[in-house]
Amino acid sequence: MASRAVALLCLVAVSAAARADQPAPKTIDVSGALPRSASLGQVELNALGATTATWTLHGTRHQVTGVRLDKVLTHLGFTPGPMGKDVPVAQKRAGFRKVVIATARDGFQAVFSVAECFQGMGPGEVLVAWAVDGKPLAPTDGPFRLAVLTDAEPSRSIRQLQKLEVVDVAR
Repeated sequence: MASRAVALLCLVAVSAAARADQPAPKTIDVSGALPRSASLGQVELNALGATTATWTLHGTRHQVTGVRLDKVLTHLGFTPGPMGKDVPVAQKRAGFRKVVIATARDGFQAVFSVAECFQGMGPGEVLVAWAVDGKPLAPTDGPFRLAVLTDAEPSRSIRQLQKLEVVDVAR
């Protein structure tokens, strides 16, 4: 009986190691409370309007290349919703009452309000990045990561980004 348990544990360990050695997917899945979902690769992301910005990570300045998170969401049909004195309160900027949950390959997650990420609305500058200092991300960091240019520390700048899910917290 003990030998079966040991064999099963070895099988689980080997299976987990095999999954860890698999290359990271070359796309990001974007889904949730959006009109459309998609798996986006670097070509699609670059077409949304790539930008290069200065990003300080662990006290070192870098040039990071990527696309703003708000452009990704807008590409998939996100709108903040109407605003004005004639719009019922429950409908005013309903899109800005949503959050984005970013998930890394290892399961680590970071959460952003959609409003904080939208240029002209919030102070956040969040890039879905694929290059740092003119080079593609290392396999330990990429192929994609979030670079949160406005955070004082990097805990939400997650490596090996795999999924962005928009969640309507009003529901």
